[in-house]
Amino acid sequence: MSAIALLMGLLLLSYVGSLILGGRTARGLPSGIEFVGLGFIVGPQALGLVEKSMIAEFEPIVQVALGWLAFVVGLDFGRVGGRRVGGKSITLGVAGAVLTGLTVAFAVYEMLIHVAIPGVDSTGALLLAAGAGAVTSETTRFGIEWVSARWNAKGPVSSLLTEIGASDDLAPLVAAGAIFALAPVPGLAVVLPASGWFALSIALGGLLGTVTALLLRSAEGYQVWGALVGTLLLGVGISARFGLCTIFVTFVMGMALAAVSPSRRVLRRMVSPTERAVLYPMLLLAGARLDPQPIIENRMLGALVALVLLARIVGKLLSGMMVRAVMPASRPAGRWLGIVLLSSGPVSMSCGFVFALRFPGAVGDTLLVCAAASAVLGEAVSTLALKGMLDHLGELTPAPSPSSERPIVAEPAPPEHEVEEEPVT
Repeated sequence: MSAIALLMGLLLLSYVGSLILGGRTARGLPSGIEFVGLGFIVGPQALGLVEKSMIAEFEPIVQVALGWLAFVVGLDFGRVGGRRVGGKSITLGVAGAVLTGLTVAFAVYEMLIHVAIPGVDSTGALLLAAGAGAVTSETTRFGIEWVSARWNAKGPVSSLLTEIGASDDLAPLVAAGAIFALAPVPGLAVVLPASGWFALSIALGGLLGTVTALLLRSAEGYQVWGALVGTLLLGVGISARFGLCTIFVTFVMGMALAAVSPSRRVLRRMVSPTERAVLYPMLLLAGARLDPQPIIENRMLGALVALVLLARIVGKLLSGMMVRAVMPASRPAGRWLGIVLLSSGPVSMSCGFVFALRFPGAVGDTLLVCAAASAVLGEAVSTLALKGMLDHLGELTPAPSPSSERPIVAEPAPPEHEVEEEPVT
């Protein structure tokens, strides 16, 4: 009965959250860290309203939720507001995330070489370093969108930051897939090298995306949702069976579907509203799964989390310098542009969550704590820094007063860069 009550509570949370925190109202926090905090409070480490056994029972549902979120990200990858992001912005976003991830991973691995931590062997040190780089490499687009919606930000720098935030999700998700490939599930009948498991993940995601596109050709009404959900559940099940990274497989599935389906634009409009409804319960369960006990018992793990945050700051500062060197329009932002790139969000928490589920113990629990700490750091620093920077650049415009509003006159829509596809009913 307690599991059923928790499920009903999660459904209610997704509905209420989509009403009061979704859309363009700019309410709530960009990273959703408040839901992680709420989950931690009701979890086994605080009030104990949600027990560890209940969290274990919900793992299949968590995997599906994580897979759906990554699928939505893949379906809309490289696009902002329905338009394509330029190739230079995508390259900058991915390069900045890779630079940050490598900076964090190098710092963590160097520490683990010189400091022995109980429960972390040589393989665990490699997984911990690579995982720390994955969960801290992202700059969430929600932070820039939140500031833009709240203070009506418009200008070249805010547009560039939005495009970068919408493009850098590729790096942490690919890194997560590679890390899972490095540590396959023991006892499988199929034995493959790490490159084989990684290639299998890409092939599975691409195949599922292509099959979904074929199924949607003759689908109507609820058949569309049946095809999407059915193939995604198949992908999640196969990934779980062979120990593949769920969020990487479904991310590739979304990208493949967007690449081959003629109805990609209609599918994006259908699927996008479901993102936040799935996100809030996932963050709640991530907070309930958050276990700081290994860090409390071992001060060196606490020092490692602090090192991760410092290395993330260094990596984002370097990323900001790279952006200013490549994009002249961003140079008025100043040398501290990298500070506004510290905002972290759902992709980082998703990576931390899958690592905690796949590598329980010191490695997985520390990575989930790193993801949550990165989100807190972004909320404390990045949002206010972004507002101040855009205000200094004159890209924040005050909202018009009701007396100064003029009637809205319909104007012809600008020409699209793409030909409209056949609609999916």
